[in-house]
Amino acid sequence: MAKTIPADTTGLSIGYRILWRIQYTLLSFMGPADQGGMNDPRFRMRAERTRRVNAARAAKGLDPLD
Repeated sequence: MAKTIPADTTGLSIGYRILWRIQYTLLSFMGPADQGGMNDPRFRMRAERTRRVNAARAAKGLDPLD
């Protein structure tokens, strides 16, 4: 889960996407070292984004992302 950033932006506002991208980029430069699994903050961000997209897709009656 959440190995990549989902390309689908269903249910994500433009403000959320911009702030998410800024935070994600800053974590790659100034964040903690890469950690395994759910300890990695970038992994948690991708998982949360995937969860939000899947919730919005479910509300629209679409299949969830992998």
